[in-house]
Amino acid sequence: MSTKKIYDENGQGFTRIFSQGKIEKVNPIDYYKTYEIGKRATVLRDLLNAKDPFLTSQLNDDFFIKNAKEMLVGFFEEFEKTEVHKNFLELLKTNRKKDQVRLLKGMTLNPNELMSFIFKSYSEFGFLYSKYLFENLPNGLEGKKLPKLFHLKEDGKIEKVGETELTDGELKRIIEQRTVIVSHFFELDDIWHCFFVTYNSLSGKENHKDGQPHFHYMSSGFGISKEDFIESMRTGNYRSTSVHFDLLDYEL
Repeated sequence: MSTKKIYDENGQGFTRIFSQGKIEKVNPIDYYKTYEIGKRATVLRDLLNAKDPFLTSQLNDDFFIKNAKEMLVGFFEEFEKTEVHKNFLELLKTNRKKDQVRLLKGMTLNPNELMSFIFKSYSEFGFLYSKYLFENLPNGLEGKKLPKLFHLKEDGKIEKVGETELTDGELKRIIEQRTVIVSHFFELDDIWHCFFVTYNSLSGKENHKDGQPHFHYMSSGFGISKEDFIESMRTGNYRSTSVHFDLLDYEL
C-alpha cells in the first residue's frame, strides 16, 4: 500500500489518497487484513493529528495499529461467513470453458460476496490472488501533466488541486472517456480465472441489460495465456469475452 496527502489549494485541509498498486500472487486474506489495518491506522493518525499535533508526535505506529485492529474486530469474519453461490466454488474445480460458461450463466455477485469468494478461493482451494488496474487516457492526452487531484462535480464543473497543462474541458474528457480496467485473478499452478470490470461496465455505458453493472470473465480455459491477456488489458484492447455476470448493490 502507498499513501500520500494532497493538500487543498487554500492549505486548510487535505485529501488522503490510498493506492494498492499491483498485487501479485498473494494470500488474499493476509494481504487485505494488513492493508485495511494500515489504512485505518493512517486515518486514525490523521484525525488525532488534526486535534492534537503534539500528542500525535509522541505516539508510535504500534499505538495506531493496535487501535486499528480493535476497530476491525469482526470485520473480516463477516466476509468469511458470507455465503457464495456454489457455482462460483465449482468454477474453481474446472478448467473446461464449456463448464465455466454454464456455471456462470445467470449468476450475480455483490461486493461482500466477491470478497468472500476471494477469501474462499484461497482458504478452501489454495488459489493465490492477483489484482491489476490498467488505465488508458483518450488519444492526444497521454503524457500530459495532470493535476494532483481532480474530479467532475454534479454540476458538470471540474474541481482540481495542483498545476496542469490541460483545460477543464480536457480534464472532463479524461474522466468521461478514459479506459480503466480492474481485474481480479485467481491462480493455481497453470490454471487461472479472471473477474474484471471496466469503468464503463460499472457506470452502465456497456450494452448489458440496460446499463446493469457487471463483471466480465476470462480464464486459462479460453486458450489464452495470462501474460497475453494482461497485455491486452494494458493496451486497453482487452480480449473480448461474451461471459458476463451481474454486479449487484454497487454504487459509484
